[in-house]
Amino acid sequence: MADEENGGGGGGSGGNGPAVIVIKKKARGGHGGHHGGAWKVAYADFVTAMMAFFLLLWLLASTTKEQKAGIANYFNPPSNSSQYGGGQGIMQGSSVIAADATAPEETPAMPPSQASDNDDMAMQAKEDAMFRQVAEQLKKAVMNVPELKTLLDNMLIDMTPEGLRITITDSQDRPLFETGGGQMFDYTRQMLAVVTDVLGPLPNNLAIGGHTDVVPYRGANPVYTNWELSSDRANSVRRVMMEEGMPERRLARVAGYSSQQPLLVDQPEAVKNRRITIIILRSKKGTLAQFSQDGLIAPQMGPTVY
Repeated sequence: MADEENGGGGGGSGGNGPAVIVIKKKARGGHGGHHGGAWKVAYADFVTAMMAFFLLLWLLASTTKEQKAGIANYFNPPSNSSQYGGGQGIMQGSSVIAADATAPEETPAMPPSQASDNDDMAMQAKEDAMFRQVAEQLKKAVMNVPELKTLLDNMLIDMTPEGLRITITDSQDRPLFETGGGQMFDYTRQMLAVVTDVLGPLPNNLAIGGHTDVVPYRGANPVYTNWELSSDRANSVRRVMMEEGMPERRLARVAGYSSQQPLLVDQPEAVKNRRITIIILRSKKGTLAQFSQDGLIAPQMGPTVY
């Protein structure tokens, strides 16, 4: 039976030899070789990228303009350290969690330096508005005194980095002081009385300066120069303002500048270079005065030309 299934006798070994069994296997149809799991890795990367993309869209839709700026600053920081010892937070450019490790309920506060700069700018804007009101009030006060109307042309008011500067100059027919000395005329004293009355309620300190022209002083005393003359005139202004009620603690600086700071640079010998200046110095935080319908309200004490 075995011989018939294998095509008869084995041949060559005789009919009495052992039977040779030949097994034939047929290849089954179907898929080829195994593809491996690389596609799973690629699919996982794709899903991760899509999740990151939708997370980015959510952040862009739910953050404010300031928070977006904080995110931008996070990826381009000036320094990798922060005041809390860690990296800068992405929401405002500083740590999102405060030092007490509690998250803010609302949007995080601005960095201290930026907040301080914003406060200073807001403070200066309010003070500039107050200075403009002081300038208008001062001009009206002078106009209300008939004897001083002619001196309006001698009064200049402008803004400086130090504060609001009030300049009263000499004129050819109406000088402020007697020649060669610090004795002022009556109308000069009257003008200073009006200025003191307007500036009195303010909390700001004042700086007084005396100035001369470039013409050398020619007096009997050879050591008395324009330096001494300008200083004497500045001190005369200080004395009159104190007599009119200005507290001495408000007078932060009294100085004579001789001819070193001419008003008319191209005309150093001009009469207008002989002048006095009163600067309302910028105040500290919390001492800003305000105006109301009842006039100037000062807190409790503890170059644009108008």
